[in-house]
Amino acid sequence: MEQTIGRLLYMAHRSVHDELDRRLDEHGASLWNWVLLKEAANAEGASQRELAHHMRIEPPTLVRHLDKLADEGLVERRPDPDDRRVVRVVVTPAGLERLRELHAVVHDLDDELRGILTKRDIEVLSRALPRIHTYFEQRAHDKTKQEVSDARR
Repeated sequence: MEQTIGRLLYMAHRSVHDELDRRLDEHGASLWNWVLLKEAANAEGASQRELAHHMRIEPPTLVRHLDKLADEGLVERRPDPDDRRVVRVVVTPAGLERLRELHAVVHDLDDELRGILTKRDIEVLSRALPRIHTYFEQRAHDKTKQEVSDARR
């Protein structure tokens, strides 16, 4: 029986996810530590809610990860000067250094992945995977928009 594309994508994702998490663990980190540091650094001063939404996780899950990073001095939570209900997340200099270290681990795995694929495989995946992502992101956006429109009627 032929495997579905969705199943193949899931199995590849799971394998890479588990391997990356294992390698990051050897450096005292996790995949979620790296993702959160990366996202917080890219969206400097984003609110906790914005980060949770962008990372597609629930705010309480984000808070648990932020607590760990804050305890390690890698991020700071700062009150928004214009809205005291909002907490902004800022990556510290130590967090940026840690992010550089973790990026090296991520890039080592990326190099390994590229080593087991042909140049053509890499080109096809580099075009196909973002197209799949964009397709489903747009569908989710359209569905949400439709639900909001329906609720207003």
